[in-house]
Amino acid sequence: MSAEERDREYVCNVQLHVEPSERPKLPPGCPPPLDSRSTESEPQHSEECCVELENVTVKFRLSDSEILAQVYPNCMLLGEIKQDLARKFEVAPEWLVLRQDNRVLCNSVPLNSTVLDEYGIHEFQLDMCKDGKEDHTSKLDLDVYYDKHRLADFITVHISGDDALDGQSKTVVVEIENAAIIKPFLCGYRDQITGKEYLDAFTQTGPYFDKMKYRKYKTRDTQTWEQKEKTLNTAHEQSVQCHLDGINILYVSAVNEFTIIPGKYQTFAQKERAERKLEKILLIQRNWRRWILWKYIHLRAQEYRRLVQNREQEDERYEKCVEQRVERHRVIKQFPRNKDDFDLLYAEVGRWKKAELKRITANYEGPARIAEVNILLDKEIQLLNGVERQRNLVYKAMEDFRKDQLLKEMGKPIEWIGYKDTKIHMDLLSTQRVRFLTEIYKDLRKPRSKEDRLEFIRQVMLVLTEETCFPNFPELFELFDREKNLLLYAKSFDVEILRKRQTMLFFDLIKFQKGEPKQRVPSRMCIVCKKVKTYAEFAIRTRQSHVDTCKHCYYLKLTATENTVYQSILRCIHRDERKRKCTTSFAFVMQPDDVRHIIDKIWHGHSALSKSENLSELRLPRWNKSDDWAPWNSICLTERETRDHYKIDDIEKVYDPKFVLHISNLHMLARSLFHTLAAVATEFQETGQWWKVGMNKQRSSKLDAV
Repeated sequence: MSAEERDREYVCNVQLHVEPSERPKLPPGCPPPLDSRSTESEPQHSEECCVELENVTVKFRLSDSEILAQVYPNCMLLGEIKQDLARKFEVAPEWLVLRQDNRVLCNSVPLNSTVLDEYGIHEFQLDMCKDGKEDHTSKLDLDVYYDKHRLADFITVHISGDDALDGQSKTVVVEIENAAIIKPFLCGYRDQITGKEYLDAFTQTGPYFDKMKYRKYKTRDTQTWEQKEKTLNTAHEQSVQCHLDGINILYVSAVNEFTIIPGKYQTFAQKERAERKLEKILLIQRNWRRWILWKYIHLRAQEYRRLVQNREQEDERYEKCVEQRVERHRVIKQFPRNKDDFDLLYAEVGRWKKAELKRITANYEGPARIAEVNILLDKEIQLLNGVERQRNLVYKAMEDFRKDQLLKEMGKPIEWIGYKDTKIHMDLLSTQRVRFLTEIYKDLRKPRSKEDRLEFIRQVMLVLTEETCFPNFPELFELFDREKNLLLYAKSFDVEILRKRQTMLFFDLIKFQKGEPKQRVPSRMCIVCKKVKTYAEFAIRTRQSHVDTCKHCYYLKLTATENTVYQSILRCIHRDERKRKCTTSFAFVMQPDDVRHIIDKIWHGHSALSKSENLSELRLPRWNKSDDWAPWNSICLTERETRDHYKIDDIEKVYDPKFVLHISNLHMLARSLFHTLAAVATEFQETGQWWKVGMNKQRSSKLDAV
């Protein structure tokens, strides 16, 4: 394809309809067109010239303040460009002159041979001349250019690599659109005689409402200038309501027209309100959903903060309880007071002995091991003797306290719950006598001066004259008379032993009841110590089938254990069952020894999940929380694991099947160990006597004491 054919095809693509006959001919003497991109000094033939076709921006400077921009192909000749500009300015092409750098360019020079600026724009100076002389009658008018042809302006913008995102330089062609508003022809009529067109007042309004920057009412009433009536004689009525392209009007015959009855008039505000109704509904719904979501997020965040705070408080309470337990054990080890405290000391000695035996077995053999075991035995004997001595001292120190507590209980009035849960007190003569003698007993142990002691002995002897039925009355009266004589006639004497005997006999006097019938108390013989004791002195266990061993012998048979730990576990079970309002649970007939047996023999002294062996943290919660607590419906867990276990609804979905089977086997073992308890449960449920289990002591009355 020749260069001429390529140029003609490209010009037709950009819709520059220049006929070949109208193209400027190459005048004689003009040099052939040169390619500015060519690096060779010799001219090339048109068949061998390969120029990449592209649109470039051309700027025509008419004056210092008037500049015109247009886009042309880079292969176009300057003569063709003059032909296009002359057609748009409505002047002759021979009058146009293109200059560049104050040099007149020839018509045969192609556009790609001219000089470019740094942005790839060709800039020329466009002037007018006539036969080599400037013509002052004609000029280049931009109003003619833009008003008649309404062509879009184009500019080429060069973007350097520093400003581009990908770092490569680009050339972008930007089109400048003419945004002038063209008012459409909506309606009106034309006089056939004069040919004058009359437009409706509504067509004289401004731009469309969606293009306005402010809201303003524009209705027919505000546009009416003056009402006039005029009669015209026309061949027939015509309607001009339709239009083709906004400029050419389509006149439709009104022969078959019909009458349209207008409805209710609607103002612009009402129309706009109706159009914006859906938008407002969507706005309200969107904000309502947003408020619901915001409320939901705040509620969930508040609940999350509450749960976190409760968890932190629970951890703080747990840590505080652990610290209190450790502090309490430390105080108990230093100052033991009751049987459980000494059991704790014996358990500490037992653990120490077990650890020492393990150390000796690992480090010594033969005679050395025997010697170390003998040394360990001597140390154990010393520790046990020290604990026993401390126990005897505490027992003697607490003797007076025990006596005071006994006298306090004996002097209390009888209480029971009567009609409509009314608490009834009945004070007998026997209880009044006990309180009166108790006051004398307390004064008897107080230190007094010699004169006060003599006056006090005289008053006590008067009181004793009313207690002549007491079996040891002669001895007690003689002891007070002897002390009186010593205080009156002896100068040096020691009456401490005498006073101790007086307090012992006076304490027996307080416990003595006048005319008390001798009742035979149910009793039996212990199979270990062979002594006959009352049933109150025998140990009670839920696994026993008959009463056989007294408390003293059973205590000696057991190993030293921390009974306080098992008592605390049992209290936790009681507390949980009361919260669940299960007063018929087996937990209320269990003893601390039974809890110890469950943990040591069934669960082997550790948690079923974490294998933790810390007894102070172990608990026995329900395995199935929907059933009452029982030895065969419990599991050994730590305190934290217990809280998580009670949050489980379906056990089989959370725990492993092997673990569930293992727990079931242990429950079968517990049922076999507590078979007597299971039989008692059946009997109690059938007879309906479970209401007495777990009742408050206030609801039982001492009828035998009335």
